[in-house]
Amino acid sequence: MSEGNQTPSFQELLQTAQRMQQEIGKVQAELAQRRVEGSAGGGMVVAVANGRQQLLAVKIEREVVDPNEIPMLQDLVVAAVNQALAKAAEVAQQEMSKVTGQMNLKITGLL
Repeated sequence: MSEGNQTPSFQELLQTAQRMQQEIGKVQAELAQRRVEGSAGGGMVVAVANGRQQLLAVKIEREVVDPNEIPMLQDLVVAAVNQALAKAAEVAQQEMSKVTGQMNLKITGLL
């Protein structure tokens, strides 16, 4: 901060914003590599997502595949995918808060 001045200068704010943007980009790249799983039916259906909330895979155990039970299988797939995406959202929120929490922007008085 500027000497004797409690409000950061525009240049200091710009540098902080640029550092934060770089950190967010880094975290987003790391999140794309993270894997989380959601499961349903006691692990008979497993959905795998990344930290960017993209579904990567669905694994279905052979025992669950019964032509007469298609509606149940569909429900299990939806449940597993929703669980995986919820975990991915939680991971993303935790990682992003590390970045935004570290960057304590004091911009009061500028608006």
